[in-house]
Amino acid sequence: MDKPSRLEAIRMIEECLAGYCSQQAAFAAFEAAATEQGLLKQKPPSVGLKKFDGVAEDLM
Repeated sequence: MDKPSRLEAIRMIEECLAGYCSQQAAFAAFEAAATEQGLLKQKPPSVGLKKFDGVAEDLM
């Protein structure tokens, strides 16, 4: 709970809400903290990406 990345994410979100930084910067800090704590799960590839991967493999 007291990891520096989490505290930085909280600070960045507060800065964003106050209008001092962009939403993208605040989200990036949040995402970095969540990744560091193992809270983000990988989404499976989309159907379109799977098809694209199949076509790319056929070309190789």
